[in-house]
Amino acid sequence: MPTGRIKYYNFDKGFGFIAQDSSDADVFLHSSAIKQPEYEELRVGQRVKYSIIEGEKGLVAQNVEVLLTPTERRWLRQGKAIIPRGYAGFPGQGQGQFVSNEPTTASNYETDASKPPRNRRTPEASVAPLEPAAPPSRNQRSSTKDLNDSVAPTQETPDASSKQLSFGDLYILKQINFETSMFFALYNHVQLPATVLEMTLSSLTLNSNGKEQHITKTDVKYCYKDVDAERVQASVDSDAAVKAQKLTQLTADAQVPEIDTKAVRLARKNGTSIAVTLREGEIFRGIIDWVSPYEIKLILENGSKVVIFRHAVYNLTID
Repeated sequence: MPTGRIKYYNFDKGFGFIAQDSSDADVFLHSSAIKQPEYEELRVGQRVKYSIIEGEKGLVAQNVEVLLTPTERRWLRQGKAIIPRGYAGFPGQGQGQFVSNEPTTASNYETDASKPPRNRRTPEASVAPLEPAAPPSRNQRSSTKDLNDSVAPTQETPDASSKQLSFGDLYILKQINFETSMFFALYNHVQLPATVLEMTLSSLTLNSNGKEQHITKTDVKYCYKDVDAERVQASVDSDAAVKAQKLTQLTADAQVPEIDTKAVRLARKNGTSIAVTLREGEIFRGIIDWVSPYEIKLILENGSKVVIFRHAVYNLTID
């Protein structure tokens, strides 16, 4: 059976479109074709498999089955909100859209003036979780457990009242959804291989070699994807003087080191290289991909990428 992702879906009208993996032609989807009626919240970006028939106005999907990862199945059983892969947009902005450069055939199926959103390129950090249709019950603990109560402003929207997640939050949520193999650099020069299971404002739940571990974010100096491991590790320099101080992690209630955020964002805008020295002496050099209130993501000189937690920063200099 062919596979694809939900490109657009209108909950009220019960129809949408599938972007196929093997073809540029979109497939019309009606809610009656979904084989899993218990899966009530079909989301843009969700992977599906299906059969196709030729309808009066084009391709039509039948026998649509939602493809859930093991993590998604576990979340669904536990009543958690599933974060669809490929979803672009922020909470409160309607249904969002699937990030794709393929042309849409939605106009062929329009029944009124409402139109699916146009495609656009969206940076990696813009993958965001969907808000549930109604406030979750007390036993519906999502992977973003504490975030709704105290979320950080994004780089583009500094007003904290916007209730938008930071780039760092969105980055981790995306890795949860993709079950990305990663490394988390802890103090005492520990490199912990793991996938992220859950996240709160102050902690991470990791699966490391089949063992579940709960760590506070202040234990983490930086993290990176497994695919970048060799290049990240090869790019690390060291400051002997800082290393000799044998600094440990900050406590959870300690004040995060002062960083000139305005200067850092200007460096990002101008593509200026920076050097970040961490509390145990590691030095990373590169250009800034994004910056949040809690993290800085660098594209290193060899092209690999690393997310540095601000509480682990000893010093930051801009070239």
